[in-house]
Amino acid sequence: MERKTARGNRLGLILCGLVLLLPGLYALARGLGLFGSRARGEYIISAGTAGFFTADPWAWWVLAAISIVAALLGLRWLLAQARKDTLSGLRLAKGPTGTTDVEADGITRALESELADHPSVLRAKAILTGSKRTPGVRLALVADETSRLDELRGHLGAHAVPRMRDALEVEHLPAVVRLKLEEPSSRPRPVR
Repeated sequence: MERKTARGNRLGLILCGLVLLLPGLYALARGLGLFGSRARGEYIISAGTAGFFTADPWAWWVLAAISIVAALLGLRWLLAQARKDTLSGLRLAKGPTGTTDVEADGITRALESELADHPSVLRAKAILTGSKRTPGVRLALVADETSRLDELRGHLGAHAVPRMRDALEVEHLPAVVRLKLEEPSSRPRPVR
């Protein structure tokens, strides 16, 4: 989940929680008799409340409008869950002689290939994230559980990520690595 989506989820859940908490606290207070002993035995939806909805037809239109807005907000939230901030490409240079555009697939495949050549790495997957001004990379690595992780970390920090940073022509390239350890298979790895 993206950072922006997670922040929106937290805010939405807090607002929904407050909207649901207030009527719950009201019902609890009435049930405990905090509004007087007379209010304790009454229904929350009294005849006066029901009469309001039957006497004024505009109340149903307001209720329908609120329901539609809630449904649209729920649909927007649902669509935001599927949103990814992956980049499909970058424009590296633009000048009087032309522009240099690079597709993210080519860059990430080169990085995956370089990482897969490391003896500790069994599989590698890279995704270019962020914005065109501030790209980042997300790596999912599957490594041999018997390998030395400090060597793999050193290779990432000294070779793989700096080469990608140079290829993208950026000073800073945030990298997030998710590492999974597996037992190496008995099949020999192909030599490239």
